[in-house]
Amino acid sequence: MKKAIIVLFAYSSIFSCSSSNDDITEVVTTPPVVENKINLTSNYYDTSETVTLRWTLSGNNTYDHYKIVRSDSQSGQQTELGSSYPNQFSFISAVPFNSYLEYQIIGTKSNGEQVKSNIIKIERPEIKLLNLKTFDAQFDKNSGKLYLLDTSGKIAIYDVNTGSVTHQISTNATLGYSDLGIYNGNVELYVPRNDGWVDIYDGNNLALKDQVNFGMSLISTVYHNGKLYGSSINNDIVKSVDRASKTLTSQSSQLYSNSGRMRKSVGTSVKLYTITQNITPVDMDLYDFDLNGNYISHQEDPYHGDHPLNYRIFETFPDGRIITSSSGSIYNAQMIYQNDLPSGNSRLSSFDFDSNSIIAGSMTKTIEFYNINSYTKTKTINTKRFPYKVFSYNNKVVCISSVTQLNLQHYDYSNIIPENVMIEVFDK
Repeated sequence: MKKAIIVLFAYSSIFSCSSSNDDITEVVTTPPVVENKINLTSNYYDTSETVTLRWTLSGNNTYDHYKIVRSDSQSGQQTELGSSYPNQFSFISAVPFNSYLEYQIIGTKSNGEQVKSNIIKIERPEIKLLNLKTFDAQFDKNSGKLYLLDTSGKIAIYDVNTGSVTHQISTNATLGYSDLGIYNGNVELYVPRNDGWVDIYDGNNLALKDQVNFGMSLISTVYHNGKLYGSSINNDIVKSVDRASKTLTSQSSQLYSNSGRMRKSVGTSVKLYTITQNITPVDMDLYDFDLNGNYISHQEDPYHGDHPLNYRIFETFPDGRIITSSSGSIYNAQMIYQNDLPSGNSRLSSFDFDSNSIIAGSMTKTIEFYNINSYTKTKTINTKRFPYKVFSYNNKVVCISSVTQLNLQHYDYSNIIPENVMIEVFDK
């Protein structure tokens, strides 16, 4: 009995081994598929306004070259910035002053097939561009409203207190240099046009309130005490027109030079200083009217271009002095040259005043303060972009900044106007 059991166990073991060998299957390992990719990363440097792009490859692709492209909107049109060789995996680019940008690398194979990288975004919501080619601006220091005039005929109100454009219109006209005034207790914006009309807008909402015809192509208008004054780029006459009746009050004598852009100084009379444009030599003239708008006299400066004059950069001091040009050239109320501000090579773009200081924008991305009497520099404020117009506003400075640097001149014969602007506000 014992012997039979041993034989049976041995048989079972043999059968079991035979069955196990029949169940073995061969396993073939398939290598994972690696997708051909270009993996893009970036480092953005705010101080230098540059971005460094770096990319790595996955898969077994080789590329003839890479294109670096940029878009200034989501899924917008791409602009090629440059290209790199097959073994080059980085690229440094200047970053334009936009609130949103996208970067991408496109690899091109030898057969022309393209592989695109992931998209890198640079977002700067603090940048609020106005998309206005602003040639002239007025500022209401009581309400904090900026009035911006565009070369295409658009006019916009920017509220400094809310940081937003509140109203915008299109005039479909060629506009000249404007002025703000108060008529019947209401703020009005006076905008001259090259067809001889002055449009009068409500200062709150840019509703067109009235129009006054000067009968000559206008480059500039100023307002005082119910009278509008108009000057022309093609005419040597300055006219005074009554705001209420819209009738001619008076006009200057016929002269032999263009009148140009005006700035006013009001004391015992209305003194209208003009600087000519697009002619040489550049001249400054004084047209004197009484407080009721009646013409008194005309006077020419004694220099005829011996000292810097620029109709685009042109303001009058509270006491009647004149300051003009990117050198900050100062003349007294009789148009006698006094001095230049100690600005070096910084090229000044705009001037305003408070009780102590001349406030000047500079193309070195600064706002400079100069003592209003000694002209010595007292303070500097750094700006983000390039100051184009500056305005004193209580304890602040409001700055209309050009996105790009402007090539300002002592004598301006060109259209030096920003392509785009932003508003910056600083504590004094």
